[in-house]
Amino acid sequence: QEHYLLHHFATMGAGKSKKNRKKQRIAKHVIEGQTRKKQEDAEKQLLAASEGDGETSTDDTNESKKSTKNTKTKDPAEAASYLTLWNLDRNSESTTKNWKFNKNTQSWLLRHMYDFDKVSKSTFGTLVDYVCQGGDKTRLRVEEEAKRRARRYKEWEKKQPKEGDAEQDDVADETKDTTSPSPDDEEWNQLDDHDKRKEYKRARKVLDSLKEQQ
Repeated sequence: QEHYLLHHFATMGAGKSKKNRKKQRIAKHVIEGQTRKKQEDAEKQLLAASEGDGETSTDDTNESKKSTKNTKTKDPAEAASYLTLWNLDRNSESTTKNWKFNKNTQSWLLRHMYDFDKVSKSTFGTLVDYVCQGGDKTRLRVEEEAKRRARRYKEWEKKQPKEGDAEQDDVADETKDTTSPSPDDEEWNQLDDHDKRKEYKRARKVLDSLKEQQ
């Protein structure tokens, strides 16, 4: 009987030990699974956050580039250097040329060639030479613009009252242009007499120089 009891208790102990080991294995498996799931969730959140930051960064970059593009303006000194380099290469006997054609700079110069603040007197002189050496389309376009400005000034000059001419005001009223002025004309009308005259002189210089090239 004593031997039976010892065997019974030993069997019970072995059974409990097996159950405990089984429970431990299950618990370990569950813990590993939970840990792995947490790691995967954390990785997904990190990846999502990273992609979100990347999109924001791209949008910000594109917006910054767009803003820079819209606000960028040509530096008058840069445009003047463009012409100076062209003039040096033109008069140089060296085969090495440093000047390179830039369409944007050329367009800016032609657009502002009558703006005294952006294109100085010396720069304008080189610009006229540059135009005379340019293509036919460019010369024609610049010539037409110069004619328009010269004609505008002469028409304005005729309408100006002269001392001792009492009927001049009546003549000016009769010949007054009733058409709506263009934005360019409105800006021109804001110039004082001296600046109007300066613009006319530039236009005449362009026309005379182009005529000499023919």
